[in-house]
Amino acid sequence: MKVLSEWLTQRVENAPTSEHRNLPQMPAMRIRMAWQKLKSEATDEDELWAFENPANTRKKLGHHAGYALVRKGKIIKSTIVTSG
Repeated sequence: MKVLSEWLTQRVENAPTSEHRNLPQMPAMRIRMAWQKLKSEATDEDELWAFENPANTRKKLGHHAGYALVRKGKIIKSTIVTSG
């Protein structure tokens, strides 16, 4: 799925925690690992952003949220951590 820049919700500096998302330990660990993998591919100039597709796209696409690696204003890679 192509993540659009309009879906970016906030810049993320710190790894997600289970307390932050009210998730059980295993799903929270999976999300944290996905975030860390994306972060490991970032250069000093890159930014990590959280994303979520808008409500008006969910009937067609479903509900997706995750993290995107942004370089010079463009999304170069993303990972979906929750789908519904």
